[in-house]
Amino acid sequence: MTNVLFKTPRLTTVQWAPLTELLRLLKIAPLPRWAAAVLIGIGFASSLAETVGITLVLFFLYLTMGQVELATSTNGLLGDALRHVASYFDNSTETAAVIFILIVARAGLAFVHALISARIGEQINEVTRNRVHQQYLSTSYSFFQRHDEAHLMEVLGTETWLISGAYSALTRIIVSACSLLLFAAFLFAFSIKITAVAFVGSILVFTGLRQLSRPIRLLGGAVKRVHQELGAHMLRSLQGMRTIRVYGQEKLHQARFEQTSAEAREIALGLARISALVSPLTEVGFLLVLCLITAFARSWGVEFATTLTTIALLYRLQPHVRDLQSDLLHLAQIEPQVRSIRLMLSTDDKAYPNPGRYPFKKLNRRILFERVSFRYETDSHPVLHELSFEIPVGKTTALVGASGAGKTTIVNLLLRLYSACEGTIWIDDLPLEQVQRTDWLSQLAIAGQDVDLIEGTVIDNIRMANQAASKQDIFQALRLAGISTFIDGLPDKYETWVGQHGLRFSGGQRQRLGLARAIVRNPEFLILDEAMSALDRNLEESIRQAIESRFRGRTILLITHRLETILGADHIVYIGAGQALAQGTPAELLDDPASPLSKELRTGRGALGTR
Repeated sequence: MTNVLFKTPRLTTVQWAPLTELLRLLKIAPLPRWAAAVLIGIGFASSLAETVGITLVLFFLYLTMGQVELATSTNGLLGDALRHVASYFDNSTETAAVIFILIVARAGLAFVHALISARIGEQINEVTRNRVHQQYLSTSYSFFQRHDEAHLMEVLGTETWLISGAYSALTRIIVSACSLLLFAAFLFAFSIKITAVAFVGSILVFTGLRQLSRPIRLLGGAVKRVHQELGAHMLRSLQGMRTIRVYGQEKLHQARFEQTSAEAREIALGLARISALVSPLTEVGFLLVLCLITAFARSWGVEFATTLTTIALLYRLQPHVRDLQSDLLHLAQIEPQVRSIRLMLSTDDKAYPNPGRYPFKKLNRRILFERVSFRYETDSHPVLHELSFEIPVGKTTALVGASGAGKTTIVNLLLRLYSACEGTIWIDDLPLEQVQRTDWLSQLAIAGQDVDLIEGTVIDNIRMANQAASKQDIFQALRLAGISTFIDGLPDKYETWVGQHGLRFSGGQRQRLGLARAIVRNPEFLILDEAMSALDRNLEESIRQAIESRFRGRTILLITHRLETILGADHIVYIGAGQALAQGTPAELLDDPASPLSKELRTGRGALGTR
C-alpha cells in the first residue's frame, strides 16, 4: 500500500528544508518560551569564554618567554587588548589561573547547555509521542484502513524518539552560530584583510561540505523506507507465525527478512561513510585556509602577533564549523522522519468523528435507518443505497442477507466507526451523528465472529468493555458465555495469557470470550454479529437462552445465518445489495408469499444468506 504520509525527498529540496521541517514541527509541539533565549545566552557566553581564553593564551606565551614588550607593541585592537591585559596581570601564574577558570567556565556552560537541551528535548519527545498516540485514538477509523500497521508503528514507536536528537542538533547549531559570529567579530577587529580571506575560504569549505546534504537526505529517506519494510516483515512473522509454520514457509520469510536487513546495513554504511567525510574535509579545508592566511599575512605586512592570534582563533573555529555541518547533516538525514511526524500530527488532512452535541441517556422507541447510503471511497460503488429499516427497542431484531449485502457496514455505522454519506440514522427523534458519541457508545456492546483480543490476560480482555468490572462481574459474564468452566481449569485462571490475538484459544473459545466481554458491559443495546458461529448447535442454544434471559426487555441486533435463530427473533430485516428487501415479524414474512425472504423461510433451510 502506498503511504501518502511519506515521499522520498527530491534533489531539488532546498538546503535548509530539514531545519524548516523541525521548526514547523516545534510549532505543533512547542518548547518552553524561555528555552531559546537561555540556550542562545549560554552559547554566546561559552563562545566569549573561548575567544577571551585564546587571547589570554597568546599573552601567556609571551609572558612565559619574557617578551611582554613585544606583545604590547603590537598595533591595532589586538595591541590595545594585550596592553590592557598586561595592566592586570604581572606574572604567568595569575594568567594561567584565569585561563583555567575560563576553561572550567566553558565546560560548565557546556554541561548546563547539555542538561537543558536534554530536558527540553525529552519533553518534546513526550509531547510528540502523546499527541501521535492521541491522533491514533481520535482520528477517523477509515484513516487506519488507508495506512499499513508497520508505518503507524514506525512513527509512534521509533520516529517520535528522534525529536530530542533533532532538537539537540538545533540547539548545537545555535551555539555554533554564536561561536561563528563571535569569532568573526574578533577576527574582523584584529585584521580586516585576514578576516576577508578567512571568510571566503570558510564559505568555500562550508559550501563543499553542504554538498553532502543531498545524498545524506536521500539516504535518510531510504532509512525510513527500509525500517518500515523491516517492521512489516516483523509484523508478518509474528502475526502470521501459525500460518507460516503450517505451510512450511519459514525459509522464504527468513530470506525476505535477511534481504531487507542487508539493505538496511548497506544504507547505514552509506550514512557512516558520508558522515565520516565531514571531519577530514573540514580539517583539510581549514588547513588550506590557514596556509593562505600565513602567505598573505607576510606580503601584507601583518604583525606576527596578529597573525598568530588569528590563526589560533581560526584553528579553534574549525570544530564549530565541523559541528555545525554535522548537525545540519543529521537534520537532513532525519528530515523524512520529522516530516512524517509533522504530517501525522497535522489535523488539516484528517477527518474526526463528530462528538455530537445532544446528551443521550436511554433508547426509548426505535433506531431508524432513513434512506441511508454509504460508500467507502468517494468514487466507489455504494455499499448501502437508500437503505431504510427499523430496529424496535426492547426486542430482538435479526438482520439477514447474503455475504456482501452490507450487514457489517450497518454495524459499523451503528458503532460510529463511519458516518452515512447520505440519509439519516435516527435514535428516537435525534440524528445519530448529533447524539454525544460517548453517551451513545456507553449503551452499546458488540460480540462478533472475529474477536479482537489484545495481548494480555483473560481479565485484561474482558475489562476492555468495562474497566470498573469486578472479578465477580467477570466470572458471571464468563459463566453466561459458557466458558467459565474452561477458564477455571486453566493453571492461571483469569490471569492466563491469551497469546497474540488470542491464538492460544480455539475459535469457539475466542468467540465466547468476546461474548463475555459484551456481557460485562451490561449494555442497553447488544449487537451479536455471528457471535456464536463457531459453536455447536446445543452450546449455541444454551448460551442464546442465557443471553435472552439476561437481557430480556433490552434491544438486541442479531446477525446470523441459522434459520431457527432467525425464527425466534421478534423482528426480521432482510437486506440485499445494500437495500432492505423485506422487514417484519417472522409470521408476517411467512404469510406474505411476495416477500423475498418467504421462500427461504418456507424451505426450512439451516442457513440463510450463504448463496
